[in-house]
Amino acid sequence: MILNLLKNLNLLKKMNQYKSYAKVNRFIHVLKKRADGYHDIQSLFQLIDLSDSISFKKRKDDKILIKSNIRELERKNIMFDTISLIKKKYPKKNIGLDIELKKQIPLGSGLGGGSSNAATTLRAINSMYKLDMKKHKLLSLASELGCDVPFFVNQQNAWVEGKGDIITNIHIQSCAFILIFSKHAISTKDIYQSIKLHDKSSDCSYEDFLNGNTSNSFEYYVFKNYPSIKKAARTLSNFGQAHMTGTGGTIFLPEHDYERAKEILKKLPQKYDTKLVSSL
Repeated sequence: MILNLLKNLNLLKKMNQYKSYAKVNRFIHVLKKRADGYHDIQSLFQLIDLSDSISFKKRKDDKILIKSNIRELERKNIMFDTISLIKKKYPKKNIGLDIELKKQIPLGSGLGGGSSNAATTLRAINSMYKLDMKKHKLLSLASELGCDVPFFVNQQNAWVEGKGDIITNIHIQSCAFILIFSKHAISTKDIYQSIKLHDKSSDCSYEDFLNGNTSNSFEYYVFKNYPSIKKAARTLSNFGQAHMTGTGGTIFLPEHDYERAKEILKKLPQKYDTKLVSSL
């Protein structure tokens, strides 16, 4: 699946069109606050086939214009920050772009849409302007943009530690995911500022994950402040072990039987905004 993904990405890159894929945090433990203001975490990130579509076209001037199906992203967007960072590192390059962004990954959903868009922009400009940045350089720039951005630059399922910059590629069994999207856009910054660390937020192993001994450190706060998300989690938990991804508020249920996943989806109340996706 990953090989097919990379082939498709290479084909699209030739046309300066990119798929910007989402992720699911199978778990996330926040361990401690760091001296630099970030937090040390442990998490397992798994790519899914839900994606945004982004196209890039060079301009003759150095302006950056973004058109999107979500108007607010035409003014405030991590892609502006990404391009500004590249311009700072490569001041002799005249970088101007018309960008079209079609969002399918909900904002503030814990699925990493913004971080994925930033990583996609890094790769696109590196290719279009022949900057010849190697992977380690792209990862370094990615870490300046956000904690999840290095993972999306890496483009593989991974065990993630540190502030998100320690990435270990990992093989994980493919599956379907039943998603329930929240009506609330959760601010990652606000959630991290509000979280209180507990004794259970300790190091875990891959064996802990396989045995179901992992959790999401943000669930307590999100469920307390957004009762509708808590209710969605309870509803989906009737069919298995449902969790929240990232800082919320998407609830997901992994299911290895795709036909069963489709049946579960049909049984969910119609009031929920749901989607069935596959891992990559």
